[in-house]
Amino acid sequence: MTLITWVLLASACLAGAASPGPSIALLSKTVLDGGRRAGVIFGLAHGLGIFFYAFLVAFGLSVTLSFIPFLIDFLNFAGLIFLLWLAYVMLSSSFARSESDQQKFQISNTLFGNFGSGFLIVFLNPKIALFFLAIFTQFLGNASSFQEKAIMVSTATIVDTSWYIFLTFIIALPKFRKFLQSRARVFEFTLGCFFIVLCLLLGHKILAEILV
Repeated sequence: MTLITWVLLASACLAGAASPGPSIALLSKTVLDGGRRAGVIFGLAHGLGIFFYAFLVAFGLSVTLSFIPFLIDFLNFAGLIFLLWLAYVMLSSSFARSESDQQKFQISNTLFGNFGSGFLIVFLNPKIALFFLAIFTQFLGNASSFQEKAIMVSTATIVDTSWYIFLTFIIALPKFRKFLQSRARVFEFTLGCFFIVLCLLLGHKILAEILV
């Protein structure tokens, strides 16, 4: 793989990681509640989820998913439930009357909770496999070596993890975090509504596929 090819691949992966979506919204909430450490753990777990799908695609294992359609349906449905739970947590927190009530509806600040949130937001979104399928097919050939495939998977994982850790340090800046905390109710209400919209879109997609 030439340097120019690698730069193009890394740029495509960065564009995918930087696109606005539920992962960035959940990271913002995680850092707001748990600080920089929570965000870094989230970013590492998010990168692990990306590694999972990138590995499947690069080494041709994603083909097996087409023979297990119920697995895709299960992941989509589980993703819908997860998004509904996130919407509930954020909207409940935005309407909480006191600080103690708000803490009841925080995303878990434990190591396992932060890691789980970062991994599940990726793992329960099988469309990520389609993204890598579209990207990797531009660089993979029949003669692609194991080393080239490993470089592609590593690049996707490192770029994604680095991006979310970079965002964590930006969001965790004292002035920026203080700004978000001073408007926590509005911020959490907005995120909650965002996740509700995602749930409606995903729910419509699932129903459409069932009824077809």
